[in-house]
Amino acid sequence: MSRNFGFWAVIFLNVGIVGIEIFYGYISNSIALITDALHNFGDVVAVVISFIASIFARKSPTSKSSFGYLRAEMMATFVNSFMLILVMAFVLYEAIFSLFTPKEISGSIVIIVASVALFANGVSAYLLFKIREDKHDLNVHSAYLHFLADSLLSFSVVLGGFVIYFLQIYLIDSILSIIFSIYIIYASLPLLKKSFYSLMDIEHRVDIEKIEVAILEVENVKSLHDVHLLQPSLKHSFFYGHIVVEENLTLRDIDFLIGEVEAVLSKFEINHSVIQPESEKHLKAPLLKESYSETL
Repeated sequence: MSRNFGFWAVIFLNVGIVGIEIFYGYISNSIALITDALHNFGDVVAVVISFIASIFARKSPTSKSSFGYLRAEMMATFVNSFMLILVMAFVLYEAIFSLFTPKEISGSIVIIVASVALFANGVSAYLLFKIREDKHDLNVHSAYLHFLADSLLSFSVVLGGFVIYFLQIYLIDSILSIIFSIYIIYASLPLLKKSFYSLMDIEHRVDIEKIEVAILEVENVKSLHDVHLLQPSLKHSFFYGHIVVEENLTLRDIDFLIGEVEAVLSKFEINHSVIQPESEKHLKAPLLKESYSETL
């Protein structure tokens, strides 16, 4: 399946579903339908951003952008999760308010519209699954899981519609909206945190101390200092560090030594490294730079 076709099919299919759910959610007084629509809209935005990010992420580095656009993926994740949390917080407020001002809801409309959304979410998940099979793209895999979760939410709205239709328990609509909103906010917070930390370069999935222990086991490496770890995307991990080596090594020896260090780093799934060999003058330098506050 064409990657672009899969993306566009998911986008157009779900834009239509969002419009239908918002329209019929409004005329049927169903906050659950509107909640499902807004969540679907958030996922449409995520797919659009992921599509754009995947295009930029494949661009080659240039003289003005030496890293290319590797951070596009994390930027997309941050923007999407942040906006989704804001929208769901508003929906949560409306749902709680509606508990005290219940309105009559058309159960039949909720059942029909939510069933259509369930079908659309299922098709979207399948299309993204096929793209994922072809490309092994973690970004697409995340979108696939989102639409899989959307299918579950739509199914819950269908069940809520049956409760309204047969039992006239209108509060179930607000209760489902509250549960959905809390769940979506809870599920989005880790993505927001991870993408923010990645953009700020303040967290990495690998423990620096473990890397230090492994590198110091390499023969002729006496110490490691001024280390930097970056994770600009889910697929890339960068390492920058200085190693103190034995004084009597030739340039050929140092080249071989750096290759051994790079082999160690590859075991930590680090796929780009810059290693600077230095003399014993720097033997007592700290593993991490103590401060960046000095003026140049």
